[in-house]
Amino acid sequence: MTPTRPTIDYEGSSLARLKIGVSQADITPPIGISSNPWGKSTSAISTGVHRPLMAVALCIRGQSDLFIVTLDLGWIGCYECDVLNFRERVVKELGINLDDLLVNLSQTHKSPPMCLHEALREGKELVPDFIEKVIGSVIEICKKARTQVAIADITWAYGTCDLGTVRDLPIGSTDVVGYNPGIIPDDTLVVGRITNLAGNHVATLINYGCHPTSVGWESSLISPDYIGRAREIVEDETGAPMLFLLGACGNVAPRRQYSGDVSIADRNGEMLGYSTLATLSRMLPPSTELAFTEVIKSGSNLAGWEPRAVVPNSTIRASRLSAVLKHKPLLDEAQMRELWGHMTASEEFLKFRIRKQFEMRIDYVKPGGVVHHPIWFWQLGDALVIAHCGEAYFEMAQELRRRHPNFVILFLDMTNGPGYIYIPTKSAYERNAYQSSQTLLASGGFEDLLEIIDEYIVRLGF
Repeated sequence: MTPTRPTIDYEGSSLARLKIGVSQADITPPIGISSNPWGKSTSAISTGVHRPLMAVALCIRGQSDLFIVTLDLGWIGCYECDVLNFRERVVKELGINLDDLLVNLSQTHKSPPMCLHEALREGKELVPDFIEKVIGSVIEICKKARTQVAIADITWAYGTCDLGTVRDLPIGSTDVVGYNPGIIPDDTLVVGRITNLAGNHVATLINYGCHPTSVGWESSLISPDYIGRAREIVEDETGAPMLFLLGACGNVAPRRQYSGDVSIADRNGEMLGYSTLATLSRMLPPSTELAFTEVIKSGSNLAGWEPRAVVPNSTIRASRLSAVLKHKPLLDEAQMRELWGHMTASEEFLKFRIRKQFEMRIDYVKPGGVVHHPIWFWQLGDALVIAHCGEAYFEMAQELRRRHPNFVILFLDMTNGPGYIYIPTKSAYERNAYQSSQTLLASGGFEDLLEIIDEYIVRLGF
């Protein structure tokens, strides 16, 4: 008998059907605020706005409400300002647990500090009010997102984007932070399209790993970096908010960066924005997969394929793991000065860098020469969100996706704290790369963390 169907007669989709609400707010600070944290900058005062800074909240209703908040901000290097003053206040207002909130920072290098103790330069007098504005806005949009919760479909898909390049450049016996054309980075882009049951676009999730360092010290403009232009492209096309979730970026940055010309950031953003639209265009209608239908006779035998309805995965699971990792010998202030003094632009910046190192140890460094590195695992239908506080080298997300192809994996750097540290591979330590000097982790921390995450995924049956 002649076969009438192919061996593989369908292509599955990665889906979720969940109760979701979304809201966003403009958190752009006033002109004149301190917003140029580069060590080489001669002034920190902002003189204008390139594009607005945004906060976006996603509420996911399960046994309890879960929230993902994205902020166009740099970093929060202080336990007091991050955990105590910010996130604990937010969860108290929302009536949820601290682990029910993921705050992902875009890591733009052209926003005001979100830490009172980091406000050391010109324009610092405006920082306290700005921080309060951000906290109030986060509470407000989370509450609004909660009121808008409704059944929605998420279509997950991998795409590609060539914005990011490897930023460890060998010069002599060490690596400097800049474009390395000799190594090909991971170009994986993750996109989630959220639609309501009427098929209308509600929000777009983007997970991509690339440092927002397009705009350098010569610009005095407040800027979300490349995320701003990418957001404009995606939101103009979809009519819905975009949540940018920074991915594994410890050794990834744009090819053109550190520029005083903000049009460089816009062009970088166009790469991400149009790559996102291309990925959205490839998606099938919500809650469908592609199925073979028939052999069509039309001069030659043609294969017919059409979308068919399927029941999306509605599973929601959330858990947290503290990975026990070895840390390096902890430096005192004199040792930090000796190590970093020659590469730091000013005494003021050196003092901040030293203070930040001590702050990173609070509730992170534990007895016995180890740290407890927090990792959050959220299953959203056919996708798995893995979030942590550090900046992992891109190989972390790349390898986890290779090992677990049955899930679309969103890997989030710069999420919650404490422990905003780099997680570099062993080779970075051997080359004395910047990331290996900034981190608290001993060599081998990357490799140990990879195996810990992998084992946890397998053990919980994600």
